[in-house]
Amino acid sequence: MQARVARVVYGAADIKAGAVHSLYNITEDDRLNHRLEVSGGVLEEEAAGLMPDFFRSRRKQSDI
Repeated sequence: MQARVARVVYGAADIKAGAVHSLYNITEDDRLNHRLEVSGGVLEEEAAGLMPDFFRSRRKQSDI
């Protein structure tokens, strides 16, 4: 919001910690004066798998 970007595009919502269309919706907070376009769900299935896959691989590396 402070960077005043015009558009945010994301793949999958983060229910636990997201700030756009999930846990919180900062882009629609009336207390803030900047408005921007939001497009979500872009390649949603692939995007949703990226974070769990990343952390799974990190856990495997730390076990070595």
